[in-house]
Amino acid sequence: MINSDVRWACSAQLDLLGFSNHLMVANCDIRTQTGTQAIERLSSLEKAIRFFEKEKSNYPDLYPSGLEYLRFNDAIFLGIDVKYLNPPTGRTSLTGGYSIDQLRKRYPQESKTTFEGTTAESGSNVAKFLGLVSRIHEYINKCEAEKSFPGCRTVVASGLRKCFKNRKGIDDFFSANFSISTAFEAGKMGSSVGLKGNHLYVEDDIAMAISYCDPCYAIMGFAKFFYSDSPQIDPYNYNQLQEGLISLSRYSWIISEPISLDIMKKRHIFRRLNPKVLTNLQLFKDYERLAMESKKETFEKNINISLSAPTPSLVEVNNEKIMEKRGTKYPFLFLNFSLDANYSSFFG
Repeated sequence: MINSDVRWACSAQLDLLGFSNHLMVANCDIRTQTGTQAIERLSSLEKAIRFFEKEKSNYPDLYPSGLEYLRFNDAIFLGIDVKYLNPPTGRTSLTGGYSIDQLRKRYPQESKTTFEGTTAESGSNVAKFLGLVSRIHEYINKCEAEKSFPGCRTVVASGLRKCFKNRKGIDDFFSANFSISTAFEAGKMGSSVGLKGNHLYVEDDIAMAISYCDPCYAIMGFAKFFYSDSPQIDPYNYNQLQEGLISLSRYSWIISEPISLDIMKKRHIFRRLNPKVLTNLQLFKDYERLAMESKKETFEKNINISLSAPTPSLVEVNNEKIMEKRGTKYPFLFLNFSLDANYSSFFG
């Protein structure tokens, strides 16, 4: 029996690091200069919300359907329902999408001409959600860095949600929602379990949902690569190219190890991902269009290659000769759709 009031949901918590400690330094007196500085940190969260609210109004197709969000103190919570990717009864994690026949039985289409609920459609909705979360994460960290503050840590998780109506009869997305509970509990564990610093951590089931949409899957594949904190320089590896010119090892791309957590007696796998890469998920339709254009310049060709070729290995992305041989520079590793960018002129 299908319970239409239970949905598979995705939620994110973006939490300012060290906010409580900042207030404690001021002895929790927000009238002091230090206390005032702590409260001013909340302005970056409000600015981020204003940016995407305006963009959502102007370009709704970039945004996931059913987006819910709120700011509570020093954190922003966002979430969506993805009812067409409900796990089978008895499980709470994804095992795959539904066939057309299964969707007809579970979600009658009522003579609609366009069939709703395909895995690609649902996966792209999750992708748009993660793309937005990544853009907010990047924007807040940028604002924080300008004032020498530590930034925010973001955790994105999934779980079942029971539709719960509040005293006004309105469905309260953030109640009876195990996706938000999982994100909150993981964020609370923080550095003690490996969720360190002002980074973005994504549960594997979120990535699984996105993999149902091919172009989003192609972009997602590059999100596991991110810059090392410092160039990988070996001071004992001497190489003089010519007199007066010494070659030092350039920066390297690295891949973070998965982090396994037990939350409410359930095992969850999180991974630190590259938020700059993930910001491109909201633009996947634009990249599809560019890849299909008949007259392709270098950029369009590289986009087409990245959308159609398998995800490269770590060795490949760190090997310039291989990149040149394949005729691509992996554009999704370098493109970044910032929250304060003007979408209408993003492609120049």
